[in-house]
Amino acid sequence: MNLTVKNIPDKVCRTLKQEAVFQGRSLNAEIIFVLTRAAEEIERRQGMRESWDDLNRFVASLPKLPSSVPLIRADRRRH
Repeated sequence: MNLTVKNIPDKVCRTLKQEAVFQGRSLNAEIIFVLTRAAEEIERRQGMRESWDDLNRFVASLPKLPSSVPLIRADRRRH
């Protein structure tokens, strides 16, 4: 797929060009590398959100436990 990106800040462009040279990649290859890493991070965060949602659904499905306050008070009276 081809993309056209407009209005890239000069500093971002310079940084990408410098890193491409440092890594021995073309500017295009460096941009693909950076976008790939960013997409992987987005997918990781999406997975975490889905796991969090699954956990919240699981917790909501658990039966409600009775209050432990009466047990704690009874225990304190014994000591």
